[in-house]
Amino acid sequence: MRTRYINTKGDDIISVRIKDIAKRCNVSEGTVDRALNNRGGIKEETKELILRTAKEMNYQPNHLARCLAKGKTYTIGVIGINLSNTFFSMLIESIEAQARKKGYFIELILTHNDKEREQEALKYFSIRKVDGLIIFPVGRKEDLEEVLLKMELPIVSVYNRIVCGKIVHIDVDCKKIMRNAVSYMAGKGYKKIWYLDWGIERLQEKNINIFSLEQRRCGYEEGLKKEGLGEPSVMVRYDEERLLSIAGTDIKTAVLCPCDNIAIKVLELYKRKGIGVPEDIGIMGFDNIEMLERIYPKICSVDCKIRTIGQRAFDMLLSKINNEDNIHDVVVDYSFTEGETL
Repeated sequence: MRTRYINTKGDDIISVRIKDIAKRCNVSEGTVDRALNNRGGIKEETKELILRTAKEMNYQPNHLARCLAKGKTYTIGVIGINLSNTFFSMLIESIEAQARKKGYFIELILTHNDKEREQEALKYFSIRKVDGLIIFPVGRKEDLEEVLLKMELPIVSVYNRIVCGKIVHIDVDCKKIMRNAVSYMAGKGYKKIWYLDWGIERLQEKNINIFSLEQRRCGYEEGLKKEGLGEPSVMVRYDEERLLSIAGTDIKTAVLCPCDNIAIKVLELYKRKGIGVPEDIGIMGFDNIEMLERIYPKICSVDCKIRTIGQRAFDMLLSKINNEDNIHDVVVDYSFTEGETL
């Protein structure tokens, strides 16, 4: 086994092998291998000498040889949607951080809600022989089920569910959250709650997987019914005039947003137009992205434990890679964050 390192006395690249470390430490190559791979059958002082010597020689394991020996690439594929939505970027960051802790690298491909790009990504990762895959699906069951199962690869889905029951999934319970969010807002005296489902029609036209967004809308409608707040009032596109018209009425009104990015845009509009929040209208977001800490007034939101989802998604995948049993769907807990917009 060989690697390459930079000589501390110059810029020449020098090749160093386990055999070189063994010679300097006056031990066998097998003893060096046991020390470097943290295996037993070696005295502690010998192990310390070998590790210290390896560090002095700038030894790095040969990644290719390691992969061939263990039958793993120590790389996982991640198929995300985009990074413009802070929710997704935080999730992917947390997946990467957890993977790095466990000695894995990630390769990321973004689909931008395009099913063809998703299929290209699946083909790419199948050829690259990654050890596992985390996917934020944009394809539906009919687009993905057969393809994913044929890959014979450990897979975890996040956010949108692939409704086939054969791919493990992790997310929060969006329907339950939105249902309880309406009750939470009603408990603060709101009698009229609008739902801002911007862009939903465009996604529906593309026939992509919008399971999470559908669950959020459904939860909102169930919440209205539970609290006796009348029929749903939904805006499916950005409309400044309409947003301004619902503020400052005789009925205590609020807007419920399926993500914090929408809540931030609404708050900026009301601030620009001199409309008081929450005096004239309330706002509630969803995700509790880190950006909310820098916005005033602080937006009330749903803390979806984004980083927990990312960490656990990788841990679930690693368990599948290691052929552990009983890997099931995970529903992550949530909480409502106190803010100043309700």
